[in-house]
Amino acid sequence: MTQNKKLKLKNTLYLFFVASLLIFLQGCSANQKNELRRIAQTSSASEIYKYKIAVLDDLKKYKRKLDLRNPYSYNPELREKIFKEIETGKNTINLYQAGKELTHENEYLHYAFLPENIQYRNDFLILGLYKLVYKAYDLSTSHKFTAIEYNSTYMQELYKYLQVVRWKIRTNKGNDGQYLFLTWQNNWQIELMNHPATDLNIIRDLSFIKDKRETLFDHSNFSFEILMNRMLINVKYSLEETNIEPYDMSVSALKTFVFII
Repeated sequence: MTQNKKLKLKNTLYLFFVASLLIFLQGCSANQKNELRRIAQTSSASEIYKYKIAVLDDLKKYKRKLDLRNPYSYNPELREKIFKEIETGKNTINLYQAGKELTHENEYLHYAFLPENIQYRNDFLILGLYKLVYKAYDLSTSHKFTAIEYNSTYMQELYKYLQVVRWKIRTNKGNDGQYLFLTWQNNWQIELMNHPATDLNIIRDLSFIKDKRETLFDHSNFSFEILMNRMLINVKYSLEETNIEPYDMSVSALKTFVFII
């Protein structure tokens, strides 16, 4: 074999070796990328699970506070059943209104904020929110292994509706001029609203003012707002784990939003 042929063969073998090495490295790189994606998705799913538990926990806390502040607006026979429903991740409780069984979250939230007199308004609010959480985090299944298994559309809807509910609780009043839900008001303000006298001089004789448990200059009660904001934040974090950045609604959008049934 001539020197030139030996050189050509050597170059050919070298090129074949280099090409094989590149193909091998590319294969390893692709496998590594896939493995990294899988690990990232699994990690995100674990984070979303933590956020889900936090949202459910805050929803239960919200119901406890709401029932305490609005003691005539919930069904005492249904109270523990609703807590059990949330704790077990079931979706079996459906209320009836005007002879119709309500199954959709929009129906519950529609009645929760209806200005007419609604019996057990608290239950409509909490069950409406819970049904949104149930869909967003797919509570019908016990565990998700990757973040992409979550339905981001339902999760975005939950984030949107929580903003709407927060706004309506702050502002909406019934046909009688009273707030639908007592949350942010101080105790003396609630006492004043329930007082038969219309003379503002009665303020100094209100028990919470008279006993110096509260003053006219106290800040509003933010405990309800804190719980609602925490739920919003945890849903936002959940969406970010699915690579979606949620948007905050404008005041004009919040004012005009209607729960369509």
